[in-house]
Amino acid sequence: MFSDPLKNTFEFGFIPGETVVDFGSGAGHYSHVLSKTVGSSGKVIAVDIQKDMLVRLKNEAEKDGRNNIETVWGDVEKLNGTHLRDGMATGAVLSNILSMVEDKQGTIIEAKRVVRPNGKICVVEWSSKISRNKMKELFENAGLSFEREFDVGSHHYGMIFRKPA
Repeated sequence: MFSDPLKNTFEFGFIPGETVVDFGSGAGHYSHVLSKTVGSSGKVIAVDIQKDMLVRLKNEAEKDGRNNIETVWGDVEKLNGTHLRDGMATGAVLSNILSMVEDKQGTIIEAKRVVRPNGKICVVEWSSKISRNKMKELFENAGLSFEREFDVGSHHYGMIFRKPA
């Protein structure tokens, strides 16, 4: 079984009114579900380096009446590459992106930068691409603490990390 954004988003524990950044959003599988989760009082910021994916995501969001999704063209691997303010988000989602980027540590540092103190970074990743231990090591090296792991199917794992208060 593959990873289910609806089930995983429930595990992330975001609530209405929060701001969440979807790193490497692609076509927006998580952005659309997160949009429902944070509601009209919240915001989802979808960041991707592929402009065509962002256009597609924005068009679908508008068609569905989801006014709480903002798209940002940016590079998640570089410090300030997302063009977002420091500490502006409640949390971030990194789904199947860390196995694809060259600079994994840079991506984690950028996520940490945009998440407020005590905010969380939620990870879903292919278990065949990056081991759980390696993932924990990458986040701990960035100064984030492991909060918990959750089941996302036989080919993936999910983890939540917390930024220090």
